Amino acid sequence: MKNKKTICIIVPTHWSKRMGGSQYQVKCLIEKLSTLDHFDIYFLTRNCDSSFQPTGHKLIQISSLPGVVKFGFFIDTFSLLRLLKQIKPDIIYQRVGCAYTGIAAFYAKKNSCKMVWHIAHDLDVQPFRNRISLLYFFRYVNQKYLEYGINNCAQIVAQTKQQGVYLKQYFNKDAFAVIRNFHPLPKETIIKYNPIKILWVANFKAWKQPEQFIRLSEDLLKIHENIQCIMVGEPSSSESAWQKSLEDRIGKVTCLEYLGGQKIEEVNRLLSGAHIFVNTSLYEGFPNTFIQAWMRKVPVISLACNPDGVFDDRKIGFYSAGSYEEMLRQVDLLIKNSTLREEMGENAQQYAFNVHSDKNIDSLITILDS
Repeated sequence: MKNKKTICIIVPTHWSKRMGGSQYQVKCLIEKLSTLDHFDIYFLTRNCDSSFQPTGHKLIQISSLPGVVKFGFFIDTFSLLRLLKQIKPDIIYQRVGCAYTGIAAFYAKKNSCKMVWHIAHDLDVQPFRNRISLLYFFRYVNQKYLEYGINNCAQIVAQTKQQGVYLKQYFNKDAFAVIRNFHPLPKETIIKYNPIKILWVANFKAWKQPEQFIRLSEDLLKIHENIQCIMVGEPSSSESAWQKSLEDRIGKVTCLEYLGGQKIEEVNRLLSGAHIFVNTSLYEGFPNTFIQAWMRKVPVISLACNPDGVFDDRKIGFYSAGSYEEMLRQVDLLIKNSTLREEMGENAQQYAFNVHSDKNIDSLITILDS
């Protein structure tokens, strides 16, 4: 019988602590890997729920040393290297560009270990942009760790072709493969009842621009009576005054409800009854929420993100090209035109089933195991 390979998955946050897009993608990967009985799976992370009981993988906290939020993940250098030396992985899979990328690449290079880095965000492969501040030095160090990792990782997987372009443009490296984000097919019953439900899902961060959806809800209320706007997302943990100001504003919009953070099953349930999904982020990698919405026949309206031109010719939603006024016009159009809305919903589901199913996991596993 063939011996199992040891794989270390390194991501700053485990889904037991926060379920973001990267966490969900890794969760899906681990669930598939654990069914193969071919891998011993270790998940190394900084942030996790200590009471969580993992199945299919061993969960290890890299360090609990305080200060990482303020200074950066490079302070975990020796802790992470020590764990890797103990585990002696055959394969490292690292997702979310940070100092861990560089630390993992350093270990892999020195120990003949296969490393695959999966780009999680367009900014991971773009030049360092940061205003001068008291923390500038620490952010600069973290960026240098990331750049070392990119330059010394043999196999890099992109989510989109555009990420591959950035990788070539700024690092003169070719993506080993482009593997689209993956999701299981819906299990919910998809039924769309009135009133028209417009959904926004993201953790509250400045670059996600939740204030734009609040403004949208305010303006829609002036021209539509039978609508329901819903926001889902974890509140900001670092900007409490900003968070409170947003929640105060939300409370004044009668058609708008904020549900806070929700489990992915509840998000999918909400999407199965939603009519329109709105994304207001300034930038993204490839949003998992796009795929979740499309699979449930929900056209997506994206204010500023059009990864690989996905909205250009598929009739699965609209790209607003950064214009709030255009986003408002597009949402208004889909509220009024049920025929177009339903046609886009059908197109969206077929596209997502064809391009973003969990069959993509098999392609990633082939790379890891080759």
